[in-house]
Amino acid sequence: MTSRNWIRAYTRELSTHLKVLAPADAQEVIREIEGHLHEVADLAEERGEDLDVAALLKGFGPPEKLATQYIEHLQNGAPPPTGFRALRRGVTRGLYFSIGGLGFSFALALLCLAVAKLLDPNAVGVWSVADGNAYVIAWSSAAPPQGEELFGWPLVPIALVVALWCAEVTRRVLRVLRRGLLGGQG
Repeated sequence: MTSRNWIRAYTRELSTHLKVLAPADAQEVIREIEGHLHEVADLAEERGEDLDVAALLKGFGPPEKLATQYIEHLQNGAPPPTGFRALRRGVTRGLYFSIGGLGFSFALALLCLAVAKLLDPNAVGVWSVADGNAYVIAWSSAAPPQGEELFGWPLVPIALVVALWCAEVTRRVLRVLRRGLLGGQG
């Protein structure tokens, strides 16, 4: 039996013990193990050495034990099996850009609200309507009927402070997500 066949047989058995994981997570574990095994086999082949595949696989341990360690790692946060990298549930580019777009758009909207209040103070504001059961943020030629303006001029500094806070929180979240995005590519 060739080293590739031994590796294939080992990972096939390993995959049977990973059925409790989501298919994507199980595939990631199999890719991780196959990558290590094939790397060792390739190095031995390049050096012209005879690889003792049975000893190599024995060093990985029984497939069911290795599967249990990875399941514990992915489901309960246990450390990954010794000698293997932690598998990450990667941050997608869609998540990264969605969070950035949403956070910075909200900060920009608040900034625009503050500027608009300065330009047209009687038409821009935050009103309480429906006996305090609803709020309206608007730039309108007329205040909402039976609406009571809540902030008046203090809306400008409040909107500016909240806009800066929102932009800073978004920046910090993106910094953390960027680490996950870059880490997931490696």
